[in-house]
Amino acid sequence: MGILKRSGLVIGILIECFILFFPAAYLGETITTFNETMETIATTYNSNYAVVYDRIYHTRYQEGYKNGREIGYKEGLASQTELHNPIYKELTEFLARDKTDSRAYLEGEYVCFDFAAEVNNNAESEGIRAAYVQIRFPKEPEHAIVAFETVDKGLVFIEPQSDEEVELVIGEPYPWQSAGADQPTDDDVIVEIQIIW
Repeated sequence: MGILKRSGLVIGILIECFILFFPAAYLGETITTFNETMETIATTYNSNYAVVYDRIYHTRYQEGYKNGREIGYKEGLASQTELHNPIYKELTEFLARDKTDSRAYLEGEYVCFDFAAEVNNNAESEGIRAAYVQIRFPKEPEHAIVAFETVDKGLVFIEPQSDEEVELVIGEPYPWQSAGADQPTDDDVIVEIQIIW
């Protein structure tokens, strides 16, 4: 039964109940029966509404996902070069070409998150698989860098403000000076490293 038919049915039942029970309720007769009937109708309506909502939500969600994927495929996203893990030499050559590190750190305008996103996007545009890395400290703010899973040297973390390789250790401070990055916090002991591929 379609949603419009169900809605019409529920509205019809409510009107019918109102017509049948209102005079009796008004006169003080069968108030309990009227209240019980209205409660039953409300409960039925609410449970049917939840079922219909869930069904429509999941159907539309799946349709949206499918349509978005098809549009992306047609517009060329599927024809892009597949991402690959670089060898270390390829990584260093990419970093030498990439000029993100020559940009200025501007508080509130272009910060570590922007550096990391730009290097990540530039690497992926060249077919190199890169990860966006969030580093959490005991207090705000967080810091962002990038990572590459190199074929020959394993996981390598790069500070995108300087293209310097950094070693991350939970429980140790972030190496701001050797990384050549602006230090936004004094409480810089790493408490969490989140790698987002």
